[in-house]
Amino acid sequence: MSKIRMKCLLACGFLLLLLATSIQAASAADPVVLKAGLSSREFKIMNALVRPWYENANEFYGTTHVGLAYFGSDLTPKPLLASKWEIASDGRSIKFYLAKNATWHDGEPVTAKDVKFTYEYWRDKHLYREGMWLNQYLDKVDVLDDHTGEIKLKEPYAYYVIKALFPTVYLVPEHVWRSVNETLAYEGSDAMVGAGPFIFERYDKDADVAYLKANPNYFLGKPAFDVIEWKHFRTMDSMLLALKRGEIDVILDDVLPEGVLAPSLLGETGVTVEVGPNQGIQYLIFNYRKYPMNVTDFRKAVSYAVDYQALVDAAEAGYGEVPGAGLIPSSVAEYRPDIPKLEYNLTKANEILDSLEYLDTDGDGIRNLPNGKDLSIQLFAWPGEPKDERIAEMICYGLKKVGIDAQPLITEDATAQRIVYENKSFDMRVESHDPYMMALSFGLIDLVPVQYGTWDDPRLMELYNSTMSAKSSAELKSAVSDLQDYYAKEMPAIALIWQKSIYPYRSDRFEGWIPLQGYGLTSYQSWFAVKPAGK
Repeated sequence: MSKIRMKCLLACGFLLLLLATSIQAASAADPVVLKAGLSSREFKIMNALVRPWYENANEFYGTTHVGLAYFGSDLTPKPLLASKWEIASDGRSIKFYLAKNATWHDGEPVTAKDVKFTYEYWRDKHLYREGMWLNQYLDKVDVLDDHTGEIKLKEPYAYYVIKALFPTVYLVPEHVWRSVNETLAYEGSDAMVGAGPFIFERYDKDADVAYLKANPNYFLGKPAFDVIEWKHFRTMDSMLLALKRGEIDVILDDVLPEGVLAPSLLGETGVTVEVGPNQGIQYLIFNYRKYPMNVTDFRKAVSYAVDYQALVDAAEAGYGEVPGAGLIPSSVAEYRPDIPKLEYNLTKANEILDSLEYLDTDGDGIRNLPNGKDLSIQLFAWPGEPKDERIAEMICYGLKKVGIDAQPLITEDATAQRIVYENKSFDMRVESHDPYMMALSFGLIDLVPVQYGTWDDPRLMELYNSTMSAKSSAELKSAVSDLQDYYAKEMPAIALIWQKSIYPYRSDRFEGWIPLQGYGLTSYQSWFAVKPAGK
């Protein structure tokens, strides 16, 4: 072989080796991009305190903004911006200690002044359910030094604040928001500055996609994804179709597919449907201010007239279970398994109604009250909620079987708000509790007359105060145990379905998700745990 040919071969070999090395390096440097879907709300303005950034990105998921704690997979709080905290013996204050190396996306340090500003800003602006609660119970936040502060409350609700608000009241920088008065209209270039693992980069209005990039200076390390492309879809169906086609990898939204949609996803190549527990429930609420809804035995008769398994099958395609009389689902830590399940039994329903002397005195097939009037009720369901409407129709069908003239009440939204929140004029209503509210209020927020409820029973108020003022998990468990006894005995509300959560995702793209119970796969923990499939 000639020297020239040998040199050519060596040169070619070197070039091929160099090319292979370059390709390998380029491949290793390719950004890890997560394509996520959103269908429950649309993008309006790029403001961290406006939906979907509030509810769908940060309240539970910790993308651009994070709180003093984050939710573990079972909705228990874990230290985040606060490395630790201490509850005062009287339960009226919490001393917190901030991580010392946390910074805002613009490089400014996160300090106790930001905590004080955030909590008092949410309170004074009545921002969402957290702000309304703080407006009622937060006294002030004292700054002790740059990284230490004390949250002071008007009532002994410190344990509740840690459990409910530390993860959801995400911090905003004082140096950005202190001069902002029109909070939900602010569109400044710094309106998305947070301290979370991802930085808002831009929003493409034409594509309806928000782009986030990994925060290289995040105090707990760089997340698993370099980029999140968060796309809005007009409907759940169109979002699930995009998932099937591989156009998105996962859902980043607090509204997840209902069980009836799961069969359409099963068997799709590259798609896995995980099924997990859900602390949220569908339930039936009675108006304590109205007769005969304020009669305990009438409520028990109604409970026997509901076909719970039929509801699970029709509303959730079997992805749920028949609930118990204690209302609180089995997925909640304080659940009592000794309380019996609810029973569909028309014979017992009729016997109870007969014992109340609600008899059909005129032979028209409808029972009459002692004053001779027909036993007629309207069952309210929220407009625009097809599942609630379907459930209301099925309940009314069962009530008619025992001689109650029951009709669904579906109105337009403004009227619905007046019926439930202002006039409280409903007879009974189909309601739902998301996992967060069930884990924290155990159904009480829709019952006691603090905000939405009609139940001014002193015993229920006593139980409400016991759950709110618990200073430990042991105290809370004891209070919630008593509450479940009350629910089973008095039935101010009846659980209809204990739901299961449906989590579809592209398993051919990523693996290692850590679900947030009832809210999906895109938990704060997942941002650091997920990896490309097969790697």
